[in-house]
Amino acid sequence: GDEWIDMTKPGIDQRGRAKEYIGLLHQEYDLFPHRTVIDNLTDSIGLEFPKELAIRKAVVTLRMAGFSEEKAKAILNRMPGELSDGERHRVALAQVLIREPRLVILDEPTGTMDPITKQDVKHSILHARDEMDETFIVVSHDMDFVRDICDRLALMRGGKIIDIGPTAQVLAQVTEEEKAD
Repeated sequence: GDEWIDMTKPGIDQRGRAKEYIGLLHQEYDLFPHRTVIDNLTDSIGLEFPKELAIRKAVVTLRMAGFSEEKAKAILNRMPGELSDGERHRVALAQVLIREPRLVILDEPTGTMDPITKQDVKHSILHARDEMDETFIVVSHDMDFVRDICDRLALMRGGKIIDIGPTAQVLAQVTEEEKAD
């Protein structure tokens, strides 16, 4: 995106002003297990919507996260425990996207997933990124996933960026030892 936020203003009253522009999906994302999918989505934006509008917004957001319209409508009243791992991850991604952030940060989005769920999540992230046309930052140790999903890569070692550029170019210079880390 092209949105700039002036983060140079000092002072306690200036804290948190970028929060509304940033969406974060943690590695160990949380859905409220006792709340339905639609409640998890609408609770995340903290607003009361008329039911029809809430359903419409939830379906649109679930579609951004990779669900078909039919599937999105079918899961609205289901509990997280009734969903597959991949579906829960896509609902968690939708929970971030429903706030319409300008920047989405994904922390180890495929951390402990099996290969099939990882593919499902990869497709949902690519779909969401294309639908939103916003910036996604992916923090990951999974170089295969990074290769498939990122246009640009900043490679870090010891908390410092050691290389930055197009993903294929940076990965071509990564040693086998670094890939194993």
